[in-house]
Amino acid sequence: MTASVALSFARAVVTAPRTTFTDAVRDYQDEVYGVALRITGDRESALDVTSTTFLKAYRAFARYDQTRPIRFWLLRIATNEAISHARRAGRELRRRTAVESADEVADATAAPEAASLAREERDLIRAAVAQLPELYRSVIVLRYFNELSIDEIAAVTERPASTVGVQLLRGRTLLRRALEGSA
Repeated sequence: MTASVALSFARAVVTAPRTTFTDAVRDYQDEVYGVALRITGDRESALDVTSTTFLKAYRAFARYDQTRPIRFWLLRIATNEAISHARRAGRELRRRTAVESADEVADATAAPEAASLAREERDLIRAAVAQLPELYRSVIVLRYFNELSIDEIAAVTERPASTVGVQLLRGRTLLRRALEGSA
């Protein structure tokens, strides 16, 4: 790298706008809540996890490396908090309510019958995901509900990408078996 390129890169880094905590909350609160809801399976627990996530993020925000994507940092905190909360709450509390409204938006063009069948299918899938062991549930939720890549999930969970890939394969196998058993 030449000196002029290095200097212009340094200026770009210095002049890059810093993400404010308020912007981070506004941009990612729904996604953090969705992850918490899908992992805990309980709306009240998801709200608690979301609050705790942003409280921890606020306390550590001064130490946050602004060169890294804030989304992954927040999702890592949320995932860890949701898993910890679910462990503390116990299995019976974790599965007390259905996870029907994390990102449900009615399709105005769908016929009532089709919408009902689609809702039943989503409920079946969410119930099957909720029954997965937490090791597989977290990577399945991050991959298929939050649409993160394997590398992004590895960054969020702080696991090697190869481990995440194996966990996704095993999680999908368990999910497929659960869905075949409920059909």
